[in-house]
Amino acid sequence: MIDVNNYERLSLSLGNVFADFSFYLIILLQTMLFTSLGRVYPVPVQYLGKLELLLILGLLFYSLLLTITLRKILFASLIFLLILVSTKYYGSTTPYTKLLILIVAVPSAIPSPKKILKIFGFAMLTTFVLTIGMSLIGVLPMSGVTSKVLFSSYQETEYFFGFTHPNIFGTFLTSLYLIFYFLNFNDNKFKVTLIGIIIFFIDIVINAGTAASGILLVLLLSLFLRRFNIMYKIAYVFPILLTVFSFWLAYNNSSALGRLINTKIASRPDIWNVYLLQFPINIFNREPNIQLDAYNPILGNGALDGGYIYILIYWGILAFIVYYLIFCSILKISFETHNIELYCIGLVIIIMAFPESHMVMFFENVFLIFIGFFQYSSTDRIRIFMNDKN
Repeated sequence: MIDVNNYERLSLSLGNVFADFSFYLIILLQTMLFTSLGRVYPVPVQYLGKLELLLILGLLFYSLLLTITLRKILFASLIFLLILVSTKYYGSTTPYTKLLILIVAVPSAIPSPKKILKIFGFAMLTTFVLTIGMSLIGVLPMSGVTSKVLFSSYQETEYFFGFTHPNIFGTFLTSLYLIFYFLNFNDNKFKVTLIGIIIFFIDIVINAGTAASGILLVLLLSLFLRRFNIMYKIAYVFPILLTVFSFWLAYNNSSALGRLINTKIASRPDIWNVYLLQFPINIFNREPNIQLDAYNPILGNGALDGGYIYILIYWGILAFIVYYLIFCSILKISFETHNIELYCIGLVIIIMAFPESHMVMFFENVFLIFIGFFQYSSTDRIRIFMNDKN
């Protein structure tokens, strides 16, 4: 005779394994696709991309079979509407569309922030080790520069231990550190701080300036921010202020401040100016169609970077609103759970998104998925985070 309770426990256990392993493979595949693997082996990589999309859809389907509440139905319906719109305009393979799917799927299938972070961190660490290892044995390029733009001094690819740029290497390190910081700072502040200082100097040595700034910022915030007060909520307006500032710099790139920032963060104002002049922003944008078969005045100035401008040019105003809510959700959860570490991470993400696009990519920033916990009631959400914290 079948023991119903044992059968249910086994089914739940197998479901948990499926969800955990699927999420691990999704992040592993997507981060591997972001290395030089796609440049060196473009044909096999296409199949990896298709496998990743199947895993994302499989995880979504599984999450929809779990406990259903009215709040979850409303939350999922809203996100599905956004997914339909994004698929129509941007396709099903953009980082934004995949993020929307994972926002619904991951917190439902893996209702533990700590577990999500550990799985993500382990997947990214796997990619890190595999990529460096393959570069050391010659499967992937260890160094060298290339450019798709003729007659330009700009090199958008600068191979570094299998990665396509030292800044990507540094960003992966910083992302791993933010996860490590969130999970361990309360238990061992000295150890976490020491490791942060080491990673900061590694980022400096490899010339990953923005990644290094992220490490320094989270360490400084940890030093000065102790207890929450009402003034901390001013952070809700930071994404708006930084977006406005980005536009001001783009249209005033020849001003004294514009020239100064051009020298400090790799000509961002000049690049933003060129893109904004050629690709107007709409409610729904399509990915810019940049011709690469001759000298191009856009890429000749540098690849588009800077999260706020990137979102608006590539995906439009609606996507920007979604990302704004995502950033605010990280801050909101930190207030609800009195988690100063999460608040510090939220600030770092918001500030790093000003000069870099890395922080708006789900495979480089796991904290974007945390908005998915709003499919739970406020009471349940707080309980989930507080239980994880204990």
